[in-house]
Amino acid sequence: MSESKEKEEGLLGSTSSRRDFLRIAGTGIAGAFVTLTLGCATMVRTQDGKNLKVWATPSGAMVQDPNLCVGCRRCESACTVRNDGKASSYVARVKISRNLNYGVEGVSSAYALANGQHGNFRIVAETCRQCGQPKCGDACPAGAIKVDKKTGARVVDSRRCVGCGACQDACPWHIATLDPETRVSTKCSLCDGDPTCAKACPTGAIKFYTWEEAEKLLWGADATSGASAVSGATA
Repeated sequence: MSESKEKEEGLLGSTSSRRDFLRIAGTGIAGAFVTLTLGCATMVRTQDGKNLKVWATPSGAMVQDPNLCVGCRRCESACTVRNDGKASSYVARVKISRNLNYGVEGVSSAYALANGQHGNFRIVAETCRQCGQPKCGDACPAGAIKVDKKTGARVVDSRRCVGCGACQDACPWHIATLDPETRVSTKCSLCDGDPTCAKACPTGAIKFYTWEEAEKLLWGADATSGASAVSGATA
């Protein structure tokens, strides 16, 4: 298959990808892309009644479908194998295990109606929101959290991290995690703009759209506004 043909049949030319994206876009994600800022995650309701979670990052939008997640935690394993050379749910940059049974909110008297395997069986993932003014970075006494020039992600410089755990305590969602073996903090780096968790998910519960891809899917290949404006505003 020629390179041009492969590109044509890739994400932007894929009928299923385009259909999936537009299914979301038709009921709010387009507006979400325009209004989302770094540090923001929102739930979007699709045309078929599903609630999806959307994160805005400097490189694109992360979309997670709790209805498709089966709790296999392959995303967590793939994340840590790539970034740490080991499989570890605890230090994974994408969090599934801690929400598996009772959802993000944890145990409650109404657990049967809440997310999680003991409730409505919808499993919600969490990951770094790549905040514009990250509290983890403000709390770091060593200045170890910086902006990656390529992706815009807020990343940990392992050479400067002193393992104090201040970033973990400062994060409102406790996403940054101190590795108990290396005593170095871990958080999402966006995997050079191509998140491993999304590629590893066997059910398509996690998908990542660069702002360029989102723009083309929403407004066409010749679009000059919309998602590009979001990309510029959040980088």
